[in-house]
Amino acid sequence: MALIDKRKGLFIAAILLLLSSFVYLTHLYSHSTSRVADSSYLSDEQTFFDTSNQTIDSIPPQECQCEQEQEIAVVEEETNIKPWIEIPDILPAPPKELLKKINANLLEDRVLIIATANYGMRNHVYNWIESLQRTGQEKFLIFCFDQKLYDHLSLTGYGDRASLIPDIWFHQQVEAEFKTYFSQEYRVITHSKTLVVQQLLYLDINVFFSDVDIVWLRPRIVEYVNTFLQIRPETHVLFQQEGFNQQEINSGFYLMRATIEMKQLLAETIRIQDTVEGKTQQGSMNDALNNLNMDLRTTCVVLLDVLHFPNGFVYYTHDLPNKHGIKPFIVHANYLIGEDKKQKLIDSNFWYINDTWLDQIDTKLEKQMAKKTAVNKKKKPVSN
Repeated sequence: MALIDKRKGLFIAAILLLLSSFVYLTHLYSHSTSRVADSSYLSDEQTFFDTSNQTIDSIPPQECQCEQEQEIAVVEEETNIKPWIEIPDILPAPPKELLKKINANLLEDRVLIIATANYGMRNHVYNWIESLQRTGQEKFLIFCFDQKLYDHLSLTGYGDRASLIPDIWFHQQVEAEFKTYFSQEYRVITHSKTLVVQQLLYLDINVFFSDVDIVWLRPRIVEYVNTFLQIRPETHVLFQQEGFNQQEINSGFYLMRATIEMKQLLAETIRIQDTVEGKTQQGSMNDALNNLNMDLRTTCVVLLDVLHFPNGFVYYTHDLPNKHGIKPFIVHANYLIGEDKKQKLIDSNFWYINDTWLDQIDTKLEKQMAKKTAVNKKKKPVSN
């Protein structure tokens, strides 16, 4: 009996061992099949990163963030840069008499202080001259838009520091009367001053341009501003600011180096004003600056301190230099129109011209012109 029980036990154990073996082999087979499926899944995932696999073409461009698409975008951005304007290598030489006056008034580093004006601006011209002389600056050159202003300056002893603008430099003729800021004639005047500076750059002159509604208040201004130009070769121009947000330049006061970039800047300014109706010279120049590198670290354009070189908005509207106890180098009476401009200068004790004296010079000039006209009439042959 014991022997039978022992055999039953062995049989049951054998059965259990067989079942265990069958379960184990089934498990191995199932695991092997699942590993193959997993490998296939990973292979499919890797094809997303494989640029040689054609399945990437099925991905919409707006959803693809791959490096290849980014590189294409960069290349397209670089090729969309606006081409810079072409400029001539040389311009016609100015008349010998003008060249003689230019050379006589050149300062160190071939800096030339210039202004442009017509007869209607003569009171501001003389106030500007007086402000320069009070700061010790005797050399400058005024480019006259009309014969009458030139004759007026010659009558008062400034003929050696004044010149008519050669006709070939003009795009449009300028009238002699005073013009308001918003008039078409004013835009012609400001346009012409860009043409004058352009011509001077081609003579290898570093132009220090100043509007005549500016008063110079401190000595050695040219030396001070020119130092900023000389200590950094990358600087090609220093502009007065417009307003105080450091986003616009004022084209009425600047020192410009005679470089290719500046010749291009002026050429683009002229092109814009020639082709865009109603565009002012200052607006055109600000638009032209968009073609230059304006990165703070590498730009060739530098802004003058708005507290030491204030425009009318800073000085007269907000009175910032006086509020902070700063004596400015200059004051620009822009943002003011007509007689308000002169009155603000008078109120600030920046008006130096005696109106009676100016009236006397006007009368004297009118008499000379009338006499000259009478002489010319007598010389003119009478036609039969």
